Amino acid sequence: MTAETPEAILAAADSEIEQADAELAQLEQQVIDGDTDVTPDQIETARKHRWWAGLQRKQAEKKAAALRDAEATQARTVAQLEARRILDSVPQSDVDQAEQAAAEAMHKLRETVRARNDARARAIRVLRACPAIEPGQRPQGLAWAPITGAYEGNDQVDKTRRLWVDGQVLPALDEAQLMDRVRKAPATADHQAQQAAKKEAAARQIEQDAALYRTDPRAFEELSAARRKPALDSIGVDWDQYLTDPGRPRIAANRL
Repeated sequence: MTAETPEAILAAADSEIEQADAELAQLEQQVIDGDTDVTPDQIETARKHRWWAGLQRKQAEKKAAALRDAEATQARTVAQLEARRILDSVPQSDVDQAEQAAAEAMHKLRETVRARNDARARAIRVLRACPAIEPGQRPQGLAWAPITGAYEGNDQVDKTRRLWVDGQVLPALDEAQLMDRVRKAPATADHQAQQAAKKEAAARQIEQDAALYRTDPRAFEELSAARRKPALDSIGVDWDQYLTDPGRPRIAANRL
């Protein structure tokens, strides 16, 4: 059994009105045309039928409206339950836990950076306190010493304490810069993923264009030079030779 719909209910009521209108109009026209078989009672019955059909149409409107309200209530309930199910799949508690874990990780990072810088400062003090290491001298022979020494820059130009490790200056870590880099890591990863996706799409485009060159040279000629050159480069076809090839199916005399 087909379920009733608001549209079907109203359509049935409209059909009854159309039939009643047609019946009344036909009887009235018969009287006008001189048909003596039509009686006043028939006309009155047809008018009552039309009046009844009008009442039925109003009843149908109320029934259709109630049905629409019920359908809307059901759809709203289903949508709300589905929205709740989706939200419950990633509850706020997950966000809170992730935030707490990130905060703890950032705290650990900050403490580790400070500990590293403190270790660097202590290493400098040890090296500067060693009588065998000349102060203020730039280390020599960096290749043979794992930790060569600590020194200060030129007297009036650079007073920064430097620590030389494995032949290179080991600077103090920039806490703010390092933590900012970590905060930006997700966005950086997204950017890298987007760039990789663009690169992959460009490679696919070049491959498709190169295939078009082999299968349909004239269609390939319709492409812009910016697309044709990379495609030809990918299959080892020299661009200059391609441009001067007399057998090339040109679509315009002066077109690259």
